[in-house]
Amino acid sequence: MNVRLLPWAAMALLVLALAVHSALAPTVVAVPARAVEPEAAGGSPEIRLGPVDVRELHDDGSWNRLDAEGAVYAYASRTVSAGGVTVLLGEGSPFAGTSVRAPQAAWNLDRETIALPEGCRVARKDGWTGELSAGTLDLAGSVLRVPGPATIEGPGVSVRGMNLAWEWAEGKITMESTTSRLSRGKAPGRKG
Repeated sequence: MNVRLLPWAAMALLVLALAVHSALAPTVVAVPARAVEPEAAGGSPEIRLGPVDVRELHDDGSWNRLDAEGAVYAYASRTVSAGGVTVLLGEGSPFAGTSVRAPQAAWNLDRETIALPEGCRVARKDGWTGELSAGTLDLAGSVLRVPGPATIEGPGVSVRGMNLAWEWAEGKITMESTTSRLSRGKAPGRKG
């Protein structure tokens, strides 16, 4: 064998050894961990998404918006399940300014509802807030329904009760079995 070909033969032998080694060694692919793992879609075809921004546009130019850290779109049921959710209601309309934050949500695109199975925190730009148990946002009816316990607070008042209906377009809140507490000096209509 020619001495000048010896380095080339050694290189070819090294490449062959590396190819055989990589073919026989198990392949492990590192996948970065996600902060929030969205719920599975239940066996139907699904699309897994990272940060997501879903908007429901209306003919009057307003929209509802759902932002989430991670989501799964279930193709067959037309549902977006998400974690770390913020829903902005009625953006672009005169009654804009209501936000809903929840650890989990499932937006049924056909029924125009967003289920909030772990409860939520609601805030209005006019100072009203709420700590609510599991409920449902009815986007078509513009109402948040919470059959369980709910606490809402506004300028000078705190109210606890059951079976809340928060109609964000009308600016109306109703509850059953309520108990109220007024804050001194901050009651509506009082100064100082």
